[in-house]
Amino acid sequence: MSDNLFFDEALLAHRGKNVIIGKTVRIRYPELVRLGDNVIIDDFSYISTALECDDYVHISAGAKLIGGRQATVRFGQFSTLAPNVVLAAGSDDYVGGIATPLVPRRVKGAVEVGDITLGRHCIVGANSTVLPNVTFGDGACLGAQSLAKKNLEAWTLYGGVPARKLRDRDRVAILALEEQFWKEVGNG
Repeated sequence: MSDNLFFDEALLAHRGKNVIIGKTVRIRYPELVRLGDNVIIDDFSYISTALECDDYVHISAGAKLIGGRQATVRFGQFSTLAPNVVLAAGSDDYVGGIATPLVPRRVKGAVEVGDITLGRHCIVGANSTVLPNVTFGDGACLGAQSLAKKNLEAWTLYGGVPARKLRDRDRVAILALEEQFWKEVGNG
């Protein structure tokens, strides 16, 4: 058993180099988690779904990634979650079913389960929620305290409840910074 009291890090499907996982991170299904190089998962985060992180991903404190074994949350390179984000790859039916994981599926109503994918250079702002079957195009960002129910276009900033397009992001400048970064770390 590892130093982590909330899951056995040896059970992770893949753990890249220079991965930091806070001691209070809880991962329900570590065998469904693949972490690339230079990934940080901050304390008080909870993960109960399959997770795939590319390199240079940061999951800030208090994040909740939920969805069970049926869904996957994916992060592209250089993507990040601000504190207290919820990525809900599974959602119960609050109108016509019993909303708890403790009852059989037949009485749960219309449960929605689906992958959430963040492309490269994506950001989800503090206290925001992303619902099942949402994809962020490369460079898409969701502002703080927002709700994403639909796909977000590449290189666009969204905000609000529900999220709406606010403005474009500077794709050229961000990719130039990435190129400079790779030169500095010796991979460019």
